Amino acid sequence: RPEINAPIVTLEILKPEYVTPGYIFLAPYRNIDSGPYIYDNNGRLVWSGAATQGSSTAHNVQVCKYKGSDHLCFFQGHQHHGYARGHGVIMDNRYRVVQTVEAAGSATSTDMHEFRLINDGKSALVTVYSPRQFDLADFGIGPGMGWIMDGVFQEIDVETGELIFEWRSLDHIAPSFSYTLAGSTDTSGNGLTAETPWDYFHINSIDKNADGDYMISARHMAAVYKISGKSGRVMWELNGANPTFRNENLHFSSQHHALWLHENQTHTILSMFDNASNGPNRTNPESRGLIIAIDHIKKKASKIREWLAPEEDGNGVVAASQGNLQVLSPSNVFIGWGDHAYYSEHLDSGEAVMYGKLAFWGSDVNIYRCNKFQWKAQPLSKPAIWSYSLTGTDDNDLVIYTSWNGATEVRYWNFYVSDSPKGPWELAGTKDKFGFETEFHIPYAKLWSFTEALDQDHKPIARSSISKTFVPSIGIRDLCDKRHCKPVPPLDKGEEFEKLVPKVGNRGANYTRGYDTSMYYLDVLLPNVKLIGLGWPAALAAFAMAGCVLLFFRHTARKSVRRAHEFLQTQVIRSPVRGSYMKVEEA
Repeated sequence: RPEINAPIVTLEILKPEYVTPGYIFLAPYRNIDSGPYIYDNNGRLVWSGAATQGSSTAHNVQVCKYKGSDHLCFFQGHQHHGYARGHGVIMDNRYRVVQTVEAAGSATSTDMHEFRLINDGKSALVTVYSPRQFDLADFGIGPGMGWIMDGVFQEIDVETGELIFEWRSLDHIAPSFSYTLAGSTDTSGNGLTAETPWDYFHINSIDKNADGDYMISARHMAAVYKISGKSGRVMWELNGANPTFRNENLHFSSQHHALWLHENQTHTILSMFDNASNGPNRTNPESRGLIIAIDHIKKKASKIREWLAPEEDGNGVVAASQGNLQVLSPSNVFIGWGDHAYYSEHLDSGEAVMYGKLAFWGSDVNIYRCNKFQWKAQPLSKPAIWSYSLTGTDDNDLVIYTSWNGATEVRYWNFYVSDSPKGPWELAGTKDKFGFETEFHIPYAKLWSFTEALDQDHKPIARSSISKTFVPSIGIRDLCDKRHCKPVPPLDKGEEFEKLVPKVGNRGANYTRGYDTSMYYLDVLLPNVKLIGLGWPAALAAFAMAGCVLLFFRHTARKSVRRAHEFLQTQVIRSPVRGSYMKVEEA
């Protein structure tokens, strides 16, 4: 799949014995092919969403529960500066979109910062960024009406699209409490136009507890709020300009991804990603993952644990935007480092056991959140295949490349070859799957091939289409080797390639090039497959099984013909001659 431009993961730290099982879910943007991606613990590509949907901005790819089974959830839309416009997407484990979620009520559209299913997928939590005209004279913006961004969150019924709950920041929290003035950062907005409203609040996460109340994070307020699920009133404020609790050994700012871990009448434990920076300002030497405890009796909040980026120079990472902290079972944590396209996994002690980078700092590639989950998927699409021979003769290998974008259960590949698209087919060999694409060499030439994906028990899962072996023409063979041909080099500025009219003979001969389209996909029993490399007992057993299958089909066919004949005997069959009838035997 040379058309897939997936970012390459560089693993600076990997201690497999301490890493939790699962897959890594990323959605880089501002790269060549933006979109949702899945990687394994070794940094190898598993799924490119851009390869199936095309390059598009996505955020926060995660495994979610929907109708009782695991699905993929993510935001998809158009990126603006500091927010986005789009909708939530729900995919099944065959990578089919089964549902989308839009903002409800009078809201504009769903924003990137939160799209999360709750209640077994019955409802969704979403953020909405809503520009409004507002009197900003007290903030030096005027004369006349300025523009402000209202921070909104909603709970929506996934099936009906109906609004369950809505909360708007301007109805509860005054702009005067903001730590981010208009025009002070690259995402604050200057408040002068609808395209550049002052984003005084900047909501970036939502959680909901068993009591029906919500917890939200507001980056530009440097605060986390608990919101009543009945009235929308602020029940408490952590940090910020009007805090409910006294901080002990705790400070944070510009934070993201505040989630409840535990809560009772006297205490609350929550996690968050502390950016500690908005670009111009900094409240800590480096960004970090935090676990925070709130004592509601003593009205105090304190830091329980922190995790830092394991940079070799010891200076850590300062993420001026984005980022998240995910608590894994039983005790590891997984961190996305925001505008640094990095991710890491840590032990409870703080030690990093994985540290991966999709891009280096300064590349402008960002990842809003990085997640890790268990995931099983079998794509609706077939495995991909490409076969190649330098000369098409036995003095050069036949090379077969195969992959299956998004499949998680493939452990081995069978490689079949033939001189005809109709067979007989020869099992040329089996190879362990390695990485995204597996390469297989055969020391002789064949014109046709297909591959078969096998699971860990060597059970077939799916087959590719048949592929005609590509043999380069004399015109490009000098740019080819035994494995592949080089791509056309890019043209220099102002350079044009020479335009030639192709020399062809009888043009009608090009209409059929050896393909029988009915043979593209071999999803029935393989005809005439040679049993290469099997011992006599296994071969005899295979032939015996094939014989039984043929006898079964023959018996079934005879029964079907007999039943059809009996049916016809009881029916009157109309003759092609109008007004007359003919006998069943003649029919």
